[in-house]
Amino acid sequence: MPEQQTLSACTVATKAQLPAVRTLGAAFLTVHGNGRFVALIVDADPATTNQGVLAPADIGIGDRELAELATACTAEQLCAVLRPRLLERLLADRGPVLYLDPSVHVIGSIADQVLPALARKPLVLVPRVLRPLSDDGMRPTPEELAAAGVYDAGFVAVAPGSEAFLHSWFETVRQAPETSATFLDSAPALVDHEVLRDPGIGLSVWSAGQRQLTKDDAGELQIDGRPLRTVQFSGFDPQRPWLLSVDVTARPRVLLSEHPLLAELCTSYRNELVRHGLGQERAEYGFGQLADGTALPAGLRTEYRRALLAADRAGELPPAPAFGAAQTEFIDWAAEAVDGLPSSTRWAFAVWQDDPALRGQFPEPFGADSQAFREWCAGPGVATGRLHLDAVPKRPGGETTLLEQLGVSVLGSGWIADLIAASARASGLPAATEPGYPVVLLCDDEVATATERYVVAVRTGPGPIGGPIEPNEVWVTSETTRIALEQALTVPVRTIRLPVLDRPAREEAARAASRSAHDIGDEVVFATVVDHAVERVGNALGAVSAFLAAFPDRQDVLLVLAVSGSAEHPESAERLRLATATDPRIRLVEDPISLPFLLDAADWALSLHRGGGSDLLAWGLTEAAARGVPVIASAHGVVTELFDNDTAVLVPCHHGGTEPDIEVASKLLREVADDPEVADRLSRTGRWHLLRAYSLPKVADQLKERVEHAYRTWRARRSASRSGNDSDPLGPLHSAKHALLRQPDVDVASRMPMAPALRKGVLRVLNHYDNHLRDVLGTVLDGMERTAAELLHRQDEIRDIGGLVELESLRADFERLIDRHSQLGDQLVNTDDGVVRVSADLAGQGRRLREVEDALVAEAGKRTKQLDTLADRLDRLTLMLDKTLDRIDALESKVAENLRERDGRLESGLRSADQALHTSDALRRVVVREHERHSGTVEGVSSSLVLCDVGLLRLPSEDALMLPLLSSNGVWEPQLSGLIDSLVEPDGIFVDVGAHVGYHTIRVLSMLGASGAVVAVEPCEPVRRLLRHNVSVNLSPQIAERLVVVEGAAWDQAADLLAEPTLTGGVAVRPNPGPPVHAAAAPAQNQVPAGSLQFAGAPVLEPMDENRPVDLGGSVRGVRLDKELESIPDLAGMRLSVVKVDAPGREHRALGGLVRLLRRDRPHVLCAFSPSAITELGDDPLTALREFRTWGYDLVPVDHQRVVSPEEVLEATGDSRSSTLWLRPRGKGV
Repeated sequence: MPEQQTLSACTVATKAQLPAVRTLGAAFLTVHGNGRFVALIVDADPATTNQGVLAPADIGIGDRELAELATACTAEQLCAVLRPRLLERLLADRGPVLYLDPSVHVIGSIADQVLPALARKPLVLVPRVLRPLSDDGMRPTPEELAAAGVYDAGFVAVAPGSEAFLHSWFETVRQAPETSATFLDSAPALVDHEVLRDPGIGLSVWSAGQRQLTKDDAGELQIDGRPLRTVQFSGFDPQRPWLLSVDVTARPRVLLSEHPLLAELCTSYRNELVRHGLGQERAEYGFGQLADGTALPAGLRTEYRRALLAADRAGELPPAPAFGAAQTEFIDWAAEAVDGLPSSTRWAFAVWQDDPALRGQFPEPFGADSQAFREWCAGPGVATGRLHLDAVPKRPGGETTLLEQLGVSVLGSGWIADLIAASARASGLPAATEPGYPVVLLCDDEVATATERYVVAVRTGPGPIGGPIEPNEVWVTSETTRIALEQALTVPVRTIRLPVLDRPAREEAARAASRSAHDIGDEVVFATVVDHAVERVGNALGAVSAFLAAFPDRQDVLLVLAVSGSAEHPESAERLRLATATDPRIRLVEDPISLPFLLDAADWALSLHRGGGSDLLAWGLTEAAARGVPVIASAHGVVTELFDNDTAVLVPCHHGGTEPDIEVASKLLREVADDPEVADRLSRTGRWHLLRAYSLPKVADQLKERVEHAYRTWRARRSASRSGNDSDPLGPLHSAKHALLRQPDVDVASRMPMAPALRKGVLRVLNHYDNHLRDVLGTVLDGMERTAAELLHRQDEIRDIGGLVELESLRADFERLIDRHSQLGDQLVNTDDGVVRVSADLAGQGRRLREVEDALVAEAGKRTKQLDTLADRLDRLTLMLDKTLDRIDALESKVAENLRERDGRLESGLRSADQALHTSDALRRVVVREHERHSGTVEGVSSSLVLCDVGLLRLPSEDALMLPLLSSNGVWEPQLSGLIDSLVEPDGIFVDVGAHVGYHTIRVLSMLGASGAVVAVEPCEPVRRLLRHNVSVNLSPQIAERLVVVEGAAWDQAADLLAEPTLTGGVAVRPNPGPPVHAAAAPAQNQVPAGSLQFAGAPVLEPMDENRPVDLGGSVRGVRLDKELESIPDLAGMRLSVVKVDAPGREHRALGGLVRLLRRDRPHVLCAFSPSAITELGDDPLTALREFRTWGYDLVPVDHQRVVSPEEVLEATGDSRSSTLWLRPRGKGV
């Protein structure tokens, strides 16, 4: 009978939680003596794991996947993600599994509660509380319980049947680790489950206030009269043992001071942690920081997880993880700017977002507070390990240097920006994609540019002008858009044409290749480009309506819709799909690989767009027209500027507006569909017109003129801003002239009493000279005033005639010369300083050189003494070497003598072994004869006795295969026997299909002893009698009782099978063909391959008597082994361990009747596989091999020991009759 089922427990933790893991494992195994415990350490080194400790690689988590999960999750989240994966893996290997958090302390047995529940349901949960928490303001609150989840994720038991639930749990928590706490709340809707409401299980901070903890008379702890089994110490800090949970410090529902028994439990648990290593070893979380010690903020992990999921959904390459060889790529990713914040980095933004203090200190870290926040990042942020140096935001002032010369910078991406850039390069102006030149053409609102630039926004429609910088001008691509924007903007709006690049015209070969690639025949194809981002303007439904109205019943026409933007606009995409789903003539090509290649298949490019932002659609038609595809388009807006009635088919709009007339469009479609000459003419004229009117040189000349005008405006504005205010430049000179009229003050105080009178006297004496000087100075000042006035007048004239730009240019050149002179002067000073420093260095080098010379002289004297010493040592070494050589000669002589003695002993041993071999052969013959004499034979069966490694076996006398091999070798299939020995589990079932006389049956029975069981399947009655006889002779009755013999042939259904004799003395089976076959039948039917179903030997066609039916050996019962085994009471509760099938050509039929137990127990299967015999049976060997793989098995040839494909099995088997194949359960260890 099977042993009582054991309970396996597991946990998931980090290296820092090892003391808690050891405490949990010791407590669980102490209470459950026959239990098993496994711990998964998420940051463990795979090389340091052992039988009870697993690393993520042991449960199928690869290095790259682990690095990505460790980057995207915190330590707690990573443990939560790997929890269902561990349960899923252990469930496949060990049966029922219980998960316990590392913080759980096991006090009493829980197997008697969990195992019966798992026998009823595949999932067992434990609620955190058995009654609702009262809303009294005490913590934990009902809201906190709802956020944490109703069921305790630290106590989950699973059994077979929960695999799909565990897989869903893993996938959900992997994508959203923050939901790990509440995912179990959805378990009742996903899988059958049972809730354990035992108050003794799961005592925690949630339920401690609701459950009364007491002691019984024996001193055992009880909860509400039930034994205490487990305590959940989640949140308990051994450094603060006065709190049940550090997460609940304010207004806790339970105070340890009021619950002494609970306080004793906390103290006891703390002591256990200390005993198991708490405080002795300080292990850091392996994925908490980079190799240089920089910690990863939680916000950055969240952002990485979002990027990882987005890349996975888009089918793109995910960002590199922070751990492993790709750490540099991760830092580059973390140093990239956040969308909408050009001067930020992902890492800096995450640090700021996670820290409330930083948010208060720097409210606008990438705006007004950018400089201060950057200083914090480069200083304390890097120094404290919170921010990597490479992720510090760039300096706000670190923008591109302005080149004050005529040139243009084109910023943005997309095909419009590419065309503008091509025009700029063709214009001959200096051009760049960085904002280094004064004139900047901004083709994208999201692109930021530097200050002090003349910004021109390039637009293809009348939409709003956004972006971080207000433009100085707006350039549009059509007059229609210019008129619409001029009314709404205050800046100048100008029209600029886009170039139509001269591409090769579409050739017939390209058209045929495109049609072949898109499965299009000779239909007339109308192609429409659809962008769901501009659904109303693009009017794809209008094109569909016009097509259906034009061709209600015609089958030689086709409308191809090249669709983009379906993922971003699912509602619009679904509306278009439903509108076109019923008509096979309308094809949707979503996200085509190459739009030009798709348009090559079209006869007409169709666009019935509406007004309001249609410039981009209209310019897109020029690409088709330039390739030689004729155009049908709405006659409004930029289309009327690009095309006319001679270059395209224009569809009129209602009342001269922008809504195309669908009825007229349908008529035009019917007309052009039957007139290929019109298509050919418009394709040529349209292409010629666009390449002539919108050639790259013409557009480049217009762009150059616009840029030069913008540059002159920028220079004028820059000069005006530098010139300051417009005050009178002659004012200071006028003020100076008034100084000549001032009189000296003679009344100024002085120490001399007569000083004022003396001053007046002197002034009278010198009055004549004073007046003369006044006249001279006045004349000089008048001349200076006239000169200055004349210069001012001329300057105004120069300004009026437009020479200010040249003057400012000269002034700027002069200023640059002055700056250059200053730089050269600074360099000269620096050079002089360098000369002085070099002179000082040379003097120091001279001193050091003299010191080196002195040191060399001293060193030379030391070396002379050392050489003398070395010579003495060499003499001694020479003497020692001579002695060593003498010893080597002596050792060589001794070794030669020893070798001669060994050869003599070896020859003597070989003679003794040969004599022993002859003796053992004689003894074997004696034993066989004695056994023949005393034991007798099996009644009714002609047999021969052989002595082999399993004992004395009786085989059929007509056995031409196994009998001679065992008689001579004493062993049978040693490689297969060794593999069976390594795979058989002590408490499992070994199924021996085609057991014959029981060679493998006896081997496994003797190895299992009283545990496990062996099922032998043998269809031949005489051979079964020999099997039972061999078992009784070689095994004790207690062990023989573990054998179950199935009388019949293993088959995929219950049937009456035809038996045929084989070389081994047994029978092979095949489906019963019906009535007896007579010799008078056709030649192909009256001969039976005599050996076609054996392991080896070519088939021998035996002639048959024409007057009697063919005797094919009788019939046997075909049975399904799964039903047969389930009906045997002694095998109830036991699992299949190894299945051996020795029925070449029938192995797939035998296993087909066992498939349900194979899927349930996943045993190892060893079968003799014969493709030729399967083919002779009427089945396909390749189909059989593929069927094995669908059961969850890998194909492993026993000779090669590696997994191969079905095709490789057939190729390796070749023309041979059979080979031994190991069906190894996928994902199950050996």
